[in-house]
Amino acid sequence: MPPELIRNPRHSPIAATLSRVPAAWAKALGWLALVWAAALLLTGGQWFAMAHQWLTVSAYQHILFVPPIIGWLVWNRRAALAQIEPRGWWPGLFLMLVALAVWLVGSLISLNIVAQVGAVMLLQAATLTLLGPRAGAVLLFPLAFAVFLVPFGEEIVPPLQMLTADIVIALTHLSGIEAHIDGVFIDTPAGLFEVAAACAGVQFVVAMITLGVLAAKIGMERWPRRIALMALCVVVPILANGVRAWGTIAIAQVIGAERAGGVDHIIYGWVFFAVVVALVLALAWRWFDRDPDAEALSAARLAEHPLVAKLERHSLSATTLAPLLISAIVLVGMWSALATSSAANVPALRAPQVPGWTQVADPATPEWRPAGKAASAILLTRYRDQEGRFVDLYIAAYTGDADPTVGEEGAVPPETPWRHVEAAPALDAMRGDRLMAYGRDRRVAWTGFVTNGTSQANPLLFRISTLGDRLRLRAEPRWIVIVSAPEPGAAPALQAFVSAAGGPAALVQRSQTR
Repeated sequence: MPPELIRNPRHSPIAATLSRVPAAWAKALGWLALVWAAALLLTGGQWFAMAHQWLTVSAYQHILFVPPIIGWLVWNRRAALAQIEPRGWWPGLFLMLVALAVWLVGSLISLNIVAQVGAVMLLQAATLTLLGPRAGAVLLFPLAFAVFLVPFGEEIVPPLQMLTADIVIALTHLSGIEAHIDGVFIDTPAGLFEVAAACAGVQFVVAMITLGVLAAKIGMERWPRRIALMALCVVVPILANGVRAWGTIAIAQVIGAERAGGVDHIIYGWVFFAVVVALVLALAWRWFDRDPDAEALSAARLAEHPLVAKLERHSLSATTLAPLLISAIVLVGMWSALATSSAANVPALRAPQVPGWTQVADPATPEWRPAGKAASAILLTRYRDQEGRFVDLYIAAYTGDADPTVGEEGAVPPETPWRHVEAAPALDAMRGDRLMAYGRDRRVAWTGFVTNGTSQANPLLFRISTLGDRLRLRAEPRWIVIVSAPEPGAAPALQAFVSAAGGPAALVQRSQTR
C-alpha cells in the first residue's frame, strides 16, 4: 500500500495541517520520505561526519545556516509549487545511479568530500525523480544550494597558506620590518611566525562564497553583476586575511608575539570577519536590483519553459519508481559493506636489507615518528652508510577500509614539534616534504604510497589505483613508505638509500617476513 499521508483533523494538529496538502503532493512526499530515509541510512556516516564538522570546525560553522536558508527558499516558492502536480520522472533513475556511484567511489577510496557530495546528490536526485521536472525547476536553486552542506575548502589550504605568506612578507617588507621567509615560516625580530593552516583564511573564503551565491541569486538579475560579486567574495577575503596576518606581525614588534596572538584571535573571531562581510556587501549594494519575491517568481516561470515540458513527457508513477530507488540503495549498500569488510593478512615486518647501509639503533633527534594510528603493522628503523649519513625508514601496512593517505598518517607527525615547511624535490613515485621542529631542526622526508607492487607519489592517484581491487572485493594491503634524513645533506642521502633499496615497492617486499 502506498505511504499516503492520512488526513484526519481529529487525530492530531499535524494531521489537520496535512489534510490541506493536495492528494498528489501527499502521495509523492510520502514516497520521497521513504527514499530519503533509505538514503540517509546508507550515507549516515557521511552525514554524521559533516554535522560534526559543522559544529566543531570554525571554518564550517556557517553551514549551520544553510538548512534554514534552504527551508526559507522552499517556503518562498510555496505558491508556485501549489500550482504544480508532482509526477515521477523515470530518467531520474540515471541521476540516482550517478549519485550512488559517486558515494560508493568516495567511500571506497576514503575521499570524504566525494562521498559527502554523493550523499547530498542522493537526496537531490531522489527529489527530482519523484517530484518531476516541473517541481524540480521551481526547486532548482534550493536543491543546488544544498551543495554548500558539504564542508569543502581543505583542498585549497596549502595554496592559500603560500599565498597568504607571500602577501604577509610583501607587506612586512613594505612596512620596514626586517623579515625572512622560509616556506610558511616568517622570521622577524619579534620571533618566528608560522602561517599555519588555520591562518590560511579558508573559513573566510568558503563562508563568503556561500553568502555570495545566495546574495547574487536572490538579489541580482544580471549575470555580469553576479560574476562581479563572486569575484569580490573571493578576492577581498584573501587580501583581507593577508592584511590581518601582517597586522599580527606588525603588532608583535611592539607588544610581543604572545600578546599579539591573543589580539589576533579576538579581532579575527569577532570583528574582522564582520568588517569584511560589511565591506563586500557595501561595495555590491548598488548592484542589487530585485527582491526575494521576484526571485521566486522567476523560478515559477522556469517551470513553464518548453524544455521542462519536453522532459515531463517521460513520467512514471512514484509508486513504481520509489521501490526501484530503494532497491538500488540497498544493493549499493551491500556492495560497499562487502568491499570494506574484506581485509588482507599482513605478515610481521622486519628491517629490509639495503646494500651499503647498516641498521642502527640511534633515534632521530628530535624524535621523528609518524603516527600510523590506523596501520595494521608498522616498522620504524634507522640506517647509516660508510660515509656516516643517517636515513630513517618508516613502513606501515593498511588493510580493510584503513587508508595511508588520510587522517593523521604521513611524514608530519601530529601533536609534535614537527611542521611542514614546503614541498621538496624527490625521486619519481615519491613525494618530498621539508620539515622543521623548534625553528632550527630540519629534515627532508620522501613518501611513497604502494599497492600491488607499484608506488605513487600523489595520494589521490594512489586512492584511485586501489579502487579496482575494492570494487572486485579483492583484499590487497596498502602501504606507506617514508624515508627521512636530517639537513644538511638530506637529498643526497635519501637518493642513495632509495636507489640502493630499489625503490619504495622493493622496500615493502623486502620488509615482509617469509
